[in-house]
Amino acid sequence: MKKICFVIPRAYYLFNTDIQDAKDKIGGAQKQGFLLSTNLAKDNNFDVHFLVADFSQPEFEEIKNVKLHKSFKFNDNILNRTIKLIKSLKKINADIYIFRSADIGVAFAVFYIKMFLHKKILYMLAADAETTKKRQKHHNGFLTAFAMQTVYKKADFITAQTQQQADIFERDRNRKPDAKIKNIYNIGNNEKNISDEKNTILWIGRLAKIKNPKLFIKLAERYPNEKFIMIAPIVRDHIEYGNTIQEKAKQIKNLELIDFVNPNDIFNYYQKAKTYVLTSDLEGFSNTMAEAMIAECPILSYNVNPDNILNDYKCGFCADKNIDEFYADFEKLNTDFELRKQFGKNGLKYIRENHQKEQIIKKFISLLNTI
Repeated sequence: MKKICFVIPRAYYLFNTDIQDAKDKIGGAQKQGFLLSTNLAKDNNFDVHFLVADFSQPEFEEIKNVKLHKSFKFNDNILNRTIKLIKSLKKINADIYIFRSADIGVAFAVFYIKMFLHKKILYMLAADAETTKKRQKHHNGFLTAFAMQTVYKKADFITAQTQQQADIFERDRNRKPDAKIKNIYNIGNNEKNISDEKNTILWIGRLAKIKNPKLFIKLAERYPNEKFIMIAPIVRDHIEYGNTIQEKAKQIKNLELIDFVNPNDIFNYYQKAKTYVLTSDLEGFSNTMAEAMIAECPILSYNVNPDNILNDYKCGFCADKNIDEFYADFEKLNTDFELRKQFGKNGLKYIRENHQKEQIIKKFISLLNTI
């Protein structure tokens, strides 16, 4: 039996949605770590562990067959965080440690595991910002970009979310990802006909500059007769920016700002949206985009179009950072019910054919068995 440990500290809220102070902790890396670990734990050939941050929960819990280990608090000083992290990694003593986000803490943990524990590392690329040194320096800062070079060199295996991501990473980093593991989603039957109930324009994301939320606010200002909804928590690393965006959003009469929605309730908003707007400059394979597609919601993207799926599968528009095209595409979707309906059905079909949990977990298990 292989002992696997996911090291994604912010993911605890997905295991226990009753905790407080977690609204800025959940992103794509956390959701994918949760889904991969809980589905992997159904296989008796794997002993699945998860290192999470301290949210005042018990030291050890087992939820959905995943063994959860409490480590540091986010407000601990750097010395305490480091000591607690080292103790947790050593205590778990996994065969394979899995990481899925770019930061200095991840780089340190990978260095410690390789130098002192002599265990295997699987690093899963989380965002396209990681694909080049220039992008990472711009979006994550010089220190993170410098530290993460150790991860990309020392990791035993690296996975990409898309072929596009893999190709750019290989070209710039001079290392080919070992596998492409597409994102995993719980799809369900989705048989309820909700097309006639869709009447909102939806945006969901953490308030960080890379998400480009200002563009969604401008869109709401430009179309005052439409109802816009923005689910946008402020994140710890961008508090001043987040406060500025929220204050601006509150001034727009046709824009409803929602600070946070429980993950168990978020699908209700996708179901009521007639268009999902993705304004990010960069993503990996956007989880919110996929969730919107599951709800048969067409996609309007400013720049993100992983592996060109919006065009190839006819499930949305991508403006390729052309602002005039972005507004024109919005009007096409907004005035054509049948187009929105067809794009929505195409999007759900794409997710069903490419991101079903059974096929993703099968490939993931095959990869783990080679490490």
